[in-house]
Amino acid sequence: MKSSVAAWLFLSAVMLTPRQTAEIRRVEDRLLSPCCYTQPVSQHMSDVAAQMRGEITAMVVAGQDEEEIVGHYKAQYGERILVIPDGKTGTALFEMPAAICLLAVFPTFLMFRKFLSPGRATGEYEISRIPPQRYEVLRREIERATGDSDA
Repeated sequence: MKSSVAAWLFLSAVMLTPRQTAEIRRVEDRLLSPCCYTQPVSQHMSDVAAQMRGEITAMVVAGQDEEEIVGHYKAQYGERILVIPDGKTGTALFEMPAAICLLAVFPTFLMFRKFLSPGRATGEYEISRIPPQRYEVLRREIERATGDSDA
């Protein structure tokens, strides 16, 4: 607790440039608070997040860039500290929803194509599937049963 108070006193006397302020904000938004891993450091209201905000500000003032600071926390806490993971995991998180949507759209397209095919609404589709010889036999049976023959 004493180190965070000392850091706050030191940093309150230092004037940050707009570039430094923006870099601090970007780093704080990239890192999760390690107490529960639910919110970025910039939004979390825990003592651990407050301490990390002070450390990040001190590192930026000392001249470290964004990647060095993020690398420091990755070495300390592992990949879990990142809001958006690096490498294959981060890529998969963004590509997976697109792949799932494409896989869902294709069968849906085929289903609608089948149901909206020409002749489906008029019944022509079912008749055209009956072989012509069988159709004549069925027509004669229907005419005889209904008494609706031409002769």
